[in-house]
Amino acid sequence: MKRRTQFACGLLLCLLAWGPRVAAVTAHRLHPDEALYGYWGLLILSGRDPWLTTVPAYKPPLLPYVLAGSLALLGRSELAVRLPGLLAGLAMVGLTGRLAWRLYHNPLVSLAAATVVALSPFALLFSATGFTDPLMVTLGLAGCLAAAERRPGWSGVLVGLSFAAKQTGVVWLPLAGLLSVVSEVRRANHEVRERRGWARWIEPVWAARGFLLIVGLVLAWDRVRVLRGADGFWRTGVVGYGGLRMIWSVEWAQRLRAWLGWLRYLLGSPLLDALLVGGAAMLVVRGARRQTWTAFFDLVLVGSCLVYLLAHWLWAFPVWDRYLLPLVPLAGMILGRVISRLAEWAARSVIPPGWQRLAGAIALAAMMVCLAIPAGRAAAGQVPVGAGLTIYDGIEQVTAFLRGLPQGSVLYHHWLGWEYAFYLFDGPLYLAYWPTPAWLAEDVLAFGEAEPRYIVFPAWESSARIEAALAEVGYRLESRLEVRREEEVRFKVYRISKQQIADPELQGASSDGRRR
Repeated sequence: MKRRTQFACGLLLCLLAWGPRVAAVTAHRLHPDEALYGYWGLLILSGRDPWLTTVPAYKPPLLPYVLAGSLALLGRSELAVRLPGLLAGLAMVGLTGRLAWRLYHNPLVSLAAATVVALSPFALLFSATGFTDPLMVTLGLAGCLAAAERRPGWSGVLVGLSFAAKQTGVVWLPLAGLLSVVSEVRRANHEVRERRGWARWIEPVWAARGFLLIVGLVLAWDRVRVLRGADGFWRTGVVGYGGLRMIWSVEWAQRLRAWLGWLRYLLGSPLLDALLVGGAAMLVVRGARRQTWTAFFDLVLVGSCLVYLLAHWLWAFPVWDRYLLPLVPLAGMILGRVISRLAEWAARSVIPPGWQRLAGAIALAAMMVCLAIPAGRAAAGQVPVGAGLTIYDGIEQVTAFLRGLPQGSVLYHHWLGWEYAFYLFDGPLYLAYWPTPAWLAEDVLAFGEAEPRYIVFPAWESSARIEAALAEVGYRLESRLEVRREEEVRFKVYRISKQQIADPELQGASSDGRRR
């Protein structure tokens, strides 16, 4: 395939990926984590806390500072929070196709891999979010591509930036390092070199410079925060996750089922899932018998996926959908290899002579059809991962109502604090976290007549406990706003008011109207 044709196909796939991702960006409201990252960006942009020392920052600094720039460009909006993820998701399509080409030099493998990333429900829905994961995966993938193209310095910098986006970006370091060494070996085998002996291994070693430079900057930033009184991001993250440990034997089955439940959305097609698993097994068996670079890369990709899955299963990482995003480009390249092998078999056994290219086109078209259905469901909000969550839809109406309240009004919160921090940034309200209903009742009893006080209940929480606690101190909930989506109540806004005391004369009247 000519370079111009490759470029045209890549551009077409990027355009194919663009449409549903843009639609998903505006379809649903921010996840709490997205709202929190957006709040960090606002703190930096406003100059109120440029080092993030007043918040428990548990992530490296790259995304918050990128979001500060995006918010400066687009203003406080959901699009500004999700724009970095959107751009990273689109870049992931081209990077995957290019890396597949560098490894296999097979246009069908490259196109199939890029198509998987373009249409995967996982990649589609996470590209439309403000999570750290799309940026981390794209930068790590770019580091691997730089290594495969014999640019070790850039490889180290890009993998370092992947770590600066999210701690787990270090998972790309072994693959990038291996590709850097392999690219030098392949170059030595195919070119006449003036440098001889150990000298040709210097370039892969120098790749560590870029990585260590970025990691050093991240740690220096964190050290400044610690000196200003904050906790380090690494410690905060580990404590927030409950510590890292090997799982207990009683957790094996439960965690395995949970991860498999998320994995079914990776491609969204049972047929492609079966083809991926069966084809990967075939590639491993075939690769173990052959001593070729193609077979070696097959083993590396399959092995990387297995090690990643085993680590997340056997270590007590939270079972969250976004942790599987790094598997999408790797699975795309593996599936591309499987499709290529099937096309080669069909060209030899089924397709008439002279029609060999038709086999590849048919295989690629069939794969696109299988991916198009789950991609359409994802774009329609029917896949519950990433930006496909609907439970926060309506929060924009709630916060618009709250922004219109008098200056100094008090908003008690327990569930939606991160959303309020972003949507109500610099708003007129005082946010007060209530840990228990008893605490809330005591605070209302002490200060309830000073300023207007409000509380919001999402659909998944009942107001019964709060109503009972307030009734004991002479207060009640007075409905002010009810937000519905698709005939379902999503949020209820209440004002906390003092209970009305009946007229004493009426209280003293008997049931027949005569006074006692």
